[in-house]
Amino acid sequence: MEKIDPITIATTWHAIQRICKEMRETIERTATNVLAVTLHDLAYGIWDAKGNAIAIPEGFPCRLISSSFPIKAVKKQFGDNIHPGDVFMTNDPFNAGAVHLPDWVFICPIFYDDELVLFTCMGTHVPDNGGSFPGAYYIAHDSIAEGLHIPPIKLVEKGEMREDLLGLILANNRLPDMMRREIKSLIGSTTFAQKRTVELLDKYGKDTVFTCIDEMIRRTEKAVREEISKWPDGIYVAESNTDDDGIEMGKPVTVKCKLIIQGDEATFDFSESDDQCKGFVNMGYSVLQSMAVATVFLFLDPELAAYHNEGSLKPLHIVSRKGSVCDCTDGSLVAAAPSLVGGRVVECVLSVLSQALPDHAIASYAGPNELMFIGHDPRTNELYVDVSFCPDAGAGAVYGYDGYQCFACGGTLGVVSKADAEEEMVRFPWRVTKYEFMTDSHGAGKWRSAPGVRWEAVNEGSDCISNLGPCDGWATQGPGQQGGQPSRVNEAYVIRGDERVKIRHPHVIQQLKSGDVYVTKTGGGAGIGLPEERDPEAVRMDVKNELVSVRMAREVYKVVIDPETFEIYETATQKLRGAV
Repeated sequence: MEKIDPITIATTWHAIQRICKEMRETIERTATNVLAVTLHDLAYGIWDAKGNAIAIPEGFPCRLISSSFPIKAVKKQFGDNIHPGDVFMTNDPFNAGAVHLPDWVFICPIFYDDELVLFTCMGTHVPDNGGSFPGAYYIAHDSIAEGLHIPPIKLVEKGEMREDLLGLILANNRLPDMMRREIKSLIGSTTFAQKRTVELLDKYGKDTVFTCIDEMIRRTEKAVREEISKWPDGIYVAESNTDDDGIEMGKPVTVKCKLIIQGDEATFDFSESDDQCKGFVNMGYSVLQSMAVATVFLFLDPELAAYHNEGSLKPLHIVSRKGSVCDCTDGSLVAAAPSLVGGRVVECVLSVLSQALPDHAIASYAGPNELMFIGHDPRTNELYVDVSFCPDAGAGAVYGYDGYQCFACGGTLGVVSKADAEEEMVRFPWRVTKYEFMTDSHGAGKWRSAPGVRWEAVNEGSDCISNLGPCDGWATQGPGQQGGQPSRVNEAYVIRGDERVKIRHPHVIQQLKSGDVYVTKTGGGAGIGLPEERDPEAVRMDVKNELVSVRMAREVYKVVIDPETFEIYETATQKLRGAV
């Protein structure tokens, strides 16, 4: 192997990372879909010619690693019929490893000296993909009703758009003009990365670049193995439940994980999870692997965060059982895979690793509360699909720190952003009237979770529907760690004139009228450590900031505070805490 100096390795490594980030910037500057532009519901990176991950600097956890599956599917289907200038597309969850049908993945091969050397890939969630309802796919009775299935296809052939295929896709989409723009933006991001990568190969030479890539993978594997070798050997178990599967209301779906740590390797076994369901919560193995591994990354050295690649995966083994809710068979309903069962996978991995590494514990996040409104916008006379993470409450506590506030749901691990209320009101006919933290809405602990969120808005458009398929946590709670309280439950209701209509089952389509006020209250995540061990000064500041009531301070945190001056009554506090 050619010996490369450290500066060249570092320069090449960071150049590849930079190319990936420029892919994201290309999307953000050219797309119009709010999911891509504002929420950053994206995953992207560079893979080698065999589909091994070279650079995956960041991305939605369900897609962070899973793009290797669509790449390998393209390789299998097209074989030698892959040429410079081609761009491939798929959304197939079963034969190509996509997340679910509204997740469109675009793959661009990179050739150098007439040799296929790399792939670049970009995936995002689109606002419509056909199916039973506009933008909504949670009430489908079979996989076809969930949306248009697109097997791996060659959408661009040798630099020329295949208008016949594009026309077929857009003819099955309710937002064809928007999606034509989005497709061009997504393709542009991959071809931009292709151009930049070829420039890198021209600058340093193919042999040098690939020697650097091999060294990057070797170093990353070594670093991850060194981290795992510090973990205590043993077996740790956890389970987590969804409220239901979207069809059998009130019947929880259970995900179970057994972690086996041995030496410098870790196995996460999900085989004992429930059988796949009739409803839309199932997930394929590609999503299971990606979400589990992305959660593990939280427990590794933060300096590795942006540099994970195929080397990171070698010491980590994700085991499943075909036919289970974590590894479903072809034709299963998978619409809510990343939000519901995916979120429970994240929660299980957080729990088993928090047991193994108590000084790095991470408590459960709040249940996902992602809104989806579908209707007619009288301002534009067009259909709109409003997908919002704004009501999501925030993160669970981390050992030593309170939970991160304004965090999108746990299944995103902080990658997805929230839109500003002002932007949402410009884009969609909903006037936001309240968007605030709620008092006493968090999971208490020595380190508390983020507080819950109240989101309230008026429908200023026509009658519409509300689809809360990706919501959960109306009945189930995520556990705290080391004596911390669990996450709080979610609730929502509609105010229609003098009537208040409580939403009892979020997975049932809600018919909303013009002028309705939609109110949702999302409970916060879970805490870590006993609440009565929290720093009294931190409790005092929470009371002052109206995150904690005087009553909760006294009854839960055992801190007595003057409601007028916010001073701590030291003697009374010590007595409550058993100090005197």
